[in-house]
Amino acid sequence: FCSSFIFVLSMADAHIKAVDDTMDSLQKLCTSDDDWEYLNDKKDVKIHLRHVEDSAVVMLRGVTTIPKTPEEILKCTEDLESRKAWDELFIEGSVVKELDENHQVIHFKFKSPSMMVTNRDFVMARAVKRCDDGTILSNHVSVVDDDAPDAKGFVRGDVFASGYWLKPNGDGTSTAAYVVQIDPKGWIPTAIVNVVAKKQPLVLAKMREYLAKQ
Repeated sequence: FCSSFIFVLSMADAHIKAVDDTMDSLQKLCTSDDDWEYLNDKKDVKIHLRHVEDSAVVMLRGVTTIPKTPEEILKCTEDLESRKAWDELFIEGSVVKELDENHQVIHFKFKSPSMMVTNRDFVMARAVKRCDDGTILSNHVSVVDDDAPDAKGFVRGDVFASGYWLKPNGDGTSTAAYVVQIDPKGWIPTAIVNVVAKKQPLVLAKMREYLAKQ
């Protein structure tokens, strides 16, 4: 019993460390233009691309203004029941476990953008950080957890970086940045993965449209 308890505790600590250790990196990726390549401005979302050393999978960033507070936007990202309304590839999600008040392990399932490709799922540690100026960061990294085994009909992908940076503008709106670098694994050619990845920041536009109706 003791050894099992220590193992579970160690796994939780490892998950928290994994996501906390990349929180500062998320903030820098969201706020600095260093090493980012501007792609375009679509649906009022500024999209940038970044090549990451030792990885063939590109990183993307979207930045837009959303007419809601950081807390309201964060709540939207946490509402797994309504996520389908603004994330068209989202099938379902669940909280595997609460690690503490600011850390969770979550399991998300997504539809493949092609009928020829198997659906994907991701198990992630998630952390939320609230800054003194009202900015909120929500960070996600892939983890392996015994309570989230492989799901039938899905290929387990890897999340290298994924998160939101939400800064209040002082007028009831927020600047929202979304950074994502995901390896969907499987046999999909990297070139196709990167083409699909360039569309991912547009989820901010869908979220903005959804929140405008709330």
